[in-house]
Amino acid sequence: MTETLLLRNEAKGSAYPMLLEKLVFIAAIVGFVFLNEYLWSSTDKVVYQWLGTIGLALSMLILTEIIGRMIQSIRASK
Repeated sequence: MTETLLLRNEAKGSAYPMLLEKLVFIAAIVGFVFLNEYLWSSTDKVVYQWLGTIGLALSMLILTEIIGRMIQSIRASK
């Protein structure tokens, strides 16, 4: 038990699964690079290439956030 700043006694919980979330984030970055190269090679107009890049980046970020929250909920239910 540790005492907090508000003088509460709290038990220390289990370690947060940061390594797994970092691996998912790195995989998303690598996936973004490869998918973005494919996107740029298959699209002719520069405007669509940039819009696709922005959309891909946002979707990868949302996907990693969803996966991270799923990891947290699985971890919390145990």
